[in-house]
Amino acid sequence: MIQTKWPSGENVFFTSDTHFGHQNILQYAQRPFKTIKEMDETLIANWNQTVPDNATVYHLGDFCFGDAENVARIVEQLNGNIVLIKGNHDRNIDQRCIHLFQEVYDQHSLLIEGQRILLNHYPILCYAGTYSSSKPTWQLFGHLHLKAGGSGADFNRVSVCFPYQYDVGVDLNNYAPISWQQLRERILFQIQNNTNITYWLKHPNTEKD
Repeated sequence: MIQTKWPSGENVFFTSDTHFGHQNILQYAQRPFKTIKEMDETLIANWNQTVPDNATVYHLGDFCFGDAENVARIVEQLNGNIVLIKGNHDRNIDQRCIHLFQEVYDQHSLLIEGQRILLNHYPILCYAGTYSSSKPTWQLFGHLHLKAGGSGADFNRVSVCFPYQYDVGVDLNNYAPISWQQLRERILFQIQNNTNITYWLKHPNTEKD
């Protein structure tokens, strides 16, 4: 698997499941927006308030609905260089708009400040580096639309996640990308306290970032 190395994660961010232009996501993910226009404008504003223009954002899938023209319209409004890890709703990311992203992968691997990280749209329970006693590989995912204080099927599914897995989807992260520094703090908190992603779902008012 191709691996990208970052000696410093200062300008590295992560996000997933923005679903720009997707009307049904408002109800499905119970997002606090009245219209798709309001959602798109808020997500774009939050992104640009969080991400410097010279940063790299790893987007873990389900980026945008609509045709290539709509994908281009959204990308042009966002700060930073976007590396897309394709999700199940990214069938429209084809040769007509693939050039809009810095890189596009089905799955990717990073080494940030010596920490190995696997990027996939979905949470994975068995992958290389899982059982390393000294420094297990972290895994980042999206897809589940987890929300602080939420419950239901997705909540039950992630109860078996490892402490070194984290959902970078916008629904769990204040509808904005999460920085490497914030992500590192959250995963280290999970490891040190022998907990996992469910901690943030049960304690929506806890801030570790």
